[in-house]
Amino acid sequence: MERQIKFARLGRKPPDGKPNGTPFGTCNKQTGLITIDPRQSEEEMMDTVIHEVLHASYPFLEEDVVLKGGNAVSEVLWKLGYRRVIQ
Repeated sequence: MERQIKFARLGRKPPDGKPNGTPFGTCNKQTGLITIDPRQSEEEMMDTVIHEVLHASYPFLEEDVVLKGGNAVSEVLWKLGYRRVIQ
């Protein structure tokens, strides 16, 4: 399944990570469409993209596993200097 990533506001307020708050990102596991709210820091955005790609790639994984794995990968990549290239 081809994954598509789009950037769009996911709520009226910027993402906050709170229950019932604006999400940082979403993943449609049937279509592979990942939506990322652009109103977050670059470091948080890297974590969000990795998190949602893990959901799309492994839809059977529990949220806590995706959260832990995504955080570990994004932390290492950030420390290595990986950043988004805006074209």
